[in-house]
Amino acid sequence: MPEIERSGPKLIYQQIIDWMRKQISAGTWPEHYRLPSEFELAAEFDVSRGTIRKAINELTSEGVLVTIHGRGTFVESTVIEQPLAEQLIAFSEALIDKKISYQTQVVRQEIEIPPQRIASLLSLQDGVPALTLERVRSVRQTPINYLLNYVNPQYCPGIEKVDFSRYRLFQTLEERYRLTLGWGQRTFQAISADEEIAKKLNITVCDPVMYMEQLIYLRDGSPIEFSRVWMPGSSFRLSAIVKRGEKRDTNKDMVVFDPTTSR
Repeated sequence: MPEIERSGPKLIYQQIIDWMRKQISAGTWPEHYRLPSEFELAAEFDVSRGTIRKAINELTSEGVLVTIHGRGTFVESTVIEQPLAEQLIAFSEALIDKKISYQTQVVRQEIEIPPQRIASLLSLQDGVPALTLERVRSVRQTPINYLLNYVNPQYCPGIEKVDFSRYRLFQTLEERYRLTLGWGQRTFQAISADEEIAKKLNITVCDPVMYMEQLIYLRDGSPIEFSRVWMPGSSFRLSAIVKRGEKRDTNKDMVVFDPTTSR
């Protein structure tokens, strides 16, 4: 935490705003990062919670942060995102629901220090390791997704020994470790396959791929798992049930062209 100039010309809450902006621009607080609580920040800066709240409110009004009631304050995404579902369900569970048989190949599974962005999202201190789980899932010997998962092992000691060619990740967290998964955030992006992804999915370089990132929280709000998933465009389709809201007044902004007044 930086030193606060308590007698300087710049107000304290503005100094805190400047510090928060630096955390975001430097990547220490990546998109979707959950900020420490107002109480924790107030203690770190040795200021009142009201001062912290004022700084957060200003950044929220600018669209830099977003506050979700009961869940916390997060760094807002710079990409427009469309929520597609209200139910947290794994892709493997969707296959099971459809009675589709699949196979899972574990490419890599080890405890190691994750990239800085991943560590921040999982609220891990520098140098603290996480489980890295790399898998390819196939249907009828055809790859349908390539998964790279990072799991905070403090909630599930020994998870690196689980045979994930047989057991699913959500299943392991819930049944073996008795953890209650609460909610998650998903983002989707259409990309082209590079050489590595094309090889993993048995497709051609530059083929269309749907890329997903997912951050999962326990019911108490603790981040437990972050995943990166690549799916061939031919094996993935988005769908959503949408509802019409209140009746829109489309006449108030309508411009009517009258040819008789044209010159």
